[in-house]
Amino acid sequence: MDADKRIRTVDHHEWTLKAPAHHTEVEKTVAVAEHDRARLAAQGVRTGDVHIHGDDTGLVISFEAERLKNPKRQAAEASHV
Repeated sequence: MDADKRIRTVDHHEWTLKAPAHHTEVEKTVAVAEHDRARLAAQGVRTGDVHIHGDDTGLVISFEAERLKNPKRQAAEASHV
């Protein structure tokens, strides 16, 4: 098999607003999420898009970002190969 195995850990960043959420609160929360995502991306962290999910009980604004590697864990994984 000519494949490289990778294990990625992803952090899920999430903000919740209870319904009914006023549009200005939604705009502020999306701006905070976009700012956090952009800050991580500027540091070279792989990030996903900001998503908005809603139902009758509220809104969830979220994105995912790859967790930075822990040097201790990386060394332990390398020794088990």
